[in-house]
Amino acid sequence: MISLVTLTLALAAISAPDSLAPASVAELRTLPAATALERLSDTSEATAFLKAEQTLRAGRAQEAQALAQAFETTYPGSILTYRARLVEAWSSLALGDHRHGCQILSEVARGTDRGASAQARETVKEWVKSGKLSAEAMLSLPSDFPVSDSLSGQLATMFSQTYGSSPLIVLLPSTGPYASIGKRVARGALLAAEDAKVKAIQIDEPSDPIEAALLVRGMLRVTRPRAVVGPLLSNTSVTVAQEMARFAPEVPLLLPTATSPGVSRLSPWAWQVNVTTAQQGVEAARRARKCLNASEAYLIWPKGEFGDAVSQGFRDEFERLGGRIAWQRSYAAGNTDFRATLESLRKSASELARRRGQDTTKLAPLVFSPGENPTEAAALAGQASSLGMKPQWLGASGWHSRQFLIESTGRMDGTIVVTDNIPDETRPTWKSFSQKWRSAGLDAPDRLAALGWDAAQLALLPKLPPASVFVGAQGDIEFDPAGRNNDKVEVLQVEKGAFVAYTCPAR
Repeated sequence: MISLVTLTLALAAISAPDSLAPASVAELRTLPAATALERLSDTSEATAFLKAEQTLRAGRAQEAQALAQAFETTYPGSILTYRARLVEAWSSLALGDHRHGCQILSEVARGTDRGASAQARETVKEWVKSGKLSAEAMLSLPSDFPVSDSLSGQLATMFSQTYGSSPLIVLLPSTGPYASIGKRVARGALLAAEDAKVKAIQIDEPSDPIEAALLVRGMLRVTRPRAVVGPLLSNTSVTVAQEMARFAPEVPLLLPTATSPGVSRLSPWAWQVNVTTAQQGVEAARRARKCLNASEAYLIWPKGEFGDAVSQGFRDEFERLGGRIAWQRSYAAGNTDFRATLESLRKSASELARRRGQDTTKLAPLVFSPGENPTEAAALAGQASSLGMKPQWLGASGWHSRQFLIESTGRMDGTIVVTDNIPDETRPTWKSFSQKWRSAGLDAPDRLAALGWDAAQLALLPKLPPASVFVGAQGDIEFDPAGRNNDKVEVLQVEKGAFVAYTCPAR
């Protein structure tokens, strides 16, 4: 690779403007790089730039990259900044970091230095012709160039020749703040593709929704994928779904983790594999009305994206089914002192019982509380008991943990929990997935990895959606035919300090 970079340097002949360069710069470039470096002894701005350039000519790409970065830091306003960025880009390409190198080249191509911009574009085209660009780089580049640019056509031809047609695209973060999550979901998806002997290519998902949309728009100028698994985040999923609907409505888009309701409606061939946050509340409301025959419900929820969405799902569905929200309060997430809130609830329930001529000393209101963690649940149970109440508790996924069972210490037997997490390790599909995951030399699998696996498995089916429930590794998946979101929520009950499957009592 060094030879290609050196050739590119010679062809592009980048240089500092004569007004800034050492007097013998033209002569300097005719010398062997080692000799040129010996003559660069002063500490001027131009010399600092030329040292980076000549170090790359000498074949020391890593050192050249460091010198270019140091120049950019030391002289941030220099007219040579874009030229130094070129040296950094070429060094990255020489070191095999195509993604970083192409990102810099795209930035320079869009910059104000026309000479550097032209050189960046030529470098990209040279690397496309070389056949040495990674698949991710080839798919990411077009978003930085105009539709009319001939580069897209060259990339499409080279990509097809090198990587074939219709690969599975895995669009999940491998860098940035969500990388630890994205890598696990992506590994599950890539493992499923490998198991099915299907070519899969991962692209790093930008955390910015606009960047993600532009990336997908450019990608579709290079290849028409078999399917796309991702993005990870709901906000990027929204813009990507819109781009897919506009430019590739027939390509399946499997969203493994997005929880915002309605995202799958934005593209005619999109499916949300994860249970939407609001769906937990919807299912809790259905069980409250149809199984517990509750006509009133009391609602306590933590403020925030999760609590607001789940409680709104419960509220809307409970009222749609003819129920009434008798009382409701929110609280700051993380709070564990609910005495004032529960006292208000007790007074409301007591007044309702008094009006109906019922015993006010044995209050057992139905309370839905989608707490975010088991500590909140344990605090609610203990403080409600001290006020003489024995509510019928309904909780959500934040309560579904071994910690909940430990902290509640039997005080919440009978609690019903709607949940989307903690896979059943006795499921045959989980055992099969887990065995393949471990055989790949990986750590213990989790739900994130299983969501990636399930999303890719669905993407590789000959027809979507499946005619019946899809038995996934992390749980059964059943798509709502209208919204194409997974509405298969697990419902459990606490019995003798353990979670068991909940079924409606016979009437």
